[in-house]
Amino acid sequence: MASLAWQRSAPPEVKASQPRESKRLILTAQIFYFVFLMMVFIGQRPFAERTQEELVELAANNDGGDLFKQALFIGFALLLTGVQIIRKHPPRYKFSYWPVVIMLAWFCVTCTWGVDPFVSFKRVMQQIIVIYITFCTLSMIGPERLMQSLRSALILSLIICWVSLPIIPAAVHPPSENDRALVGAWRGFFFHKNIAGAVMALCFMVTVNAWIDTKKWIYALWSLMAFVFVVGTKSKTSLALSFAILMVCAIYRALSDSTQKRAVLLLMLALGMVGVLWLYVAYQPVVERIFADPTSFTGRVSIWHVPLAYLEDHPFLGAGFGGFWQVGDLSPSRDYINQVFQLRTAHSHNGYLEIWVTTGPLGLVMLLLSFVALPAWWFLTGTTRENQKLMVPAFAIWVFVLYQNLLETSFFDKDRQVWVIFLAAIATAHATYKARPRRVWNRRFLQSPQPQEPAHG
Repeated sequence: MASLAWQRSAPPEVKASQPRESKRLILTAQIFYFVFLMMVFIGQRPFAERTQEELVELAANNDGGDLFKQALFIGFALLLTGVQIIRKHPPRYKFSYWPVVIMLAWFCVTCTWGVDPFVSFKRVMQQIIVIYITFCTLSMIGPERLMQSLRSALILSLIICWVSLPIIPAAVHPPSENDRALVGAWRGFFFHKNIAGAVMALCFMVTVNAWIDTKKWIYALWSLMAFVFVVGTKSKTSLALSFAILMVCAIYRALSDSTQKRAVLLLMLALGMVGVLWLYVAYQPVVERIFADPTSFTGRVSIWHVPLAYLEDHPFLGAGFGGFWQVGDLSPSRDYINQVFQLRTAHSHNGYLEIWVTTGPLGLVMLLLSFVALPAWWFLTGTTRENQKLMVPAFAIWVFVLYQNLLETSFFDKDRQVWVIFLAAIATAHATYKARPRRVWNRRFLQSPQPQEPAHG
């Protein structure tokens, strides 16, 4: 009589030969993506002057109507789509991250009740195109080449910033800055020292991990240059996170084979974010006294009061995606502004609060699911010794951006550098998680021993 048993076995080997890939098309897609990253990093106005008149003009005209940028992004998307169509090899990644698609659909819905639906819709479309470019490139070149392109773009940006310091005066915030805290801070070709600090901090973490994985001294040099540049930017948040996340990544790397210990580490990271909120509640007067000063941390607490006051009056739906700040004279924020400098504020200086005030509680829940909870599961269960060269730097970027959004706005912030880097890390982590080796359970039949017949003498 047969009995059933379950046997764990390795995945079967693929006997059929894989189709020959077109290396030229893969390289073309990788070059397209690298150029796209450099265009995002450098922007249209590198080393831009920051006179008071220009800042006011930028705030007044920041309605998402930059035709050149829109045409550029659409062009990149069409080029990648063309490469996608004519390729002769199977995709290296099949898109299955539907929570992001559902979230973008909800953002489109919120545009309908914004004060200027057309502006909100343009900002949503910009997000759709940027996300499409990232995942379309991933499907053609795979996560390893995607991370290589990101690392190369960060290193090239680092070199340009260092070269610009002695020869271009605008690479350092000038004495004419209205905000005296900015004077003398390095910014390279970026618009603001906080942007430069965040990008260079991410460059530091990516190159440090590359040095650990490859043992090449050149990456140690790049990481040292990136760290020194972060110090030069005087960006307190980026500098503090550089130290903390580097230590967290070292622990995470050491725990690549232990899901249970990684769970404890991720739990500690979550408790750290909760602890930050607890400190704000417990020591609110002290925190507000430090953060409310416009010369200290850009007056963040006074900025936070604006969307929080709006949420008290509109708790359910929000102001519509991208429809709270800088939508002209109709901006809902103008009814709650209590200081003059807030008129030039472009976001809430808190990514979670920004999504909450623009897309409501439902948008915030979708954000936490898509970019916090699900990636946490990938990093918890999907990292192995074989794929840690991809997962560890992606983990470093993920943790950095999650914590940075407590004081800045990166989530869905147009085509800002940190947001595009974050998307690359999320795409890399998701594709690597899906491709991880898995155990396969096969059912087999075990034959029961047949009773022996008695021997007859």
